[in-house]
Amino acid sequence: AATAIAGGVVVAFLPAAAGPQVAVPALFAQSAAATVIRWLAGRASDRRPVAGLLTPAVLLTAAGMALAAFTGTPLAVVTGMAIFGAGFGLAQAASLTTMLQRTRRSRYGQVNAVWNAAYDLGWGAGALGVGVVVATAGHPAAFAVTSAVVLLAVPTALRARR
Repeated sequence: AATAIAGGVVVAFLPAAAGPQVAVPALFAQSAAATVIRWLAGRASDRRPVAGLLTPAVLLTAAGMALAAFTGTPLAVVTGMAIFGAGFGLAQAASLTTMLQRTRRSRYGQVNAVWNAAYDLGWGAGALGVGVVVATAGHPAAFAVTSAVVLLAVPTALRARR
């Protein structure tokens, strides 16, 4: 859910923070990186458990958000969004696959529903919660706070490796 929170922040606030000339290539970089990494993670998950990928996913997501906080530097925003996209895509693939690998086949539908609910709630909570930070401290601070919030998921990601 931590990476979904960051996703909600990106779609809600990046266009206003960076302007369309930067937001368009940044969001493209994010989605392209997420797509490529999901494909690679999917291939890896066919061969072995992927819970070990959750920690790098969280770290990449947080690093990308931290870099995007430099909203006055277009290269930082675009690069940050590419890194964010890699982490976000990896987190999506690894978290859902880990949940599926740890449950009975007869519960796949329930696992999918729980995963999607956490994703949707995180997405909305990110936009809503960080909106307060944007209003009081601005976009760069909001992206930095989001990066810190994502890092709170590192202990959980580390525990998932067991």
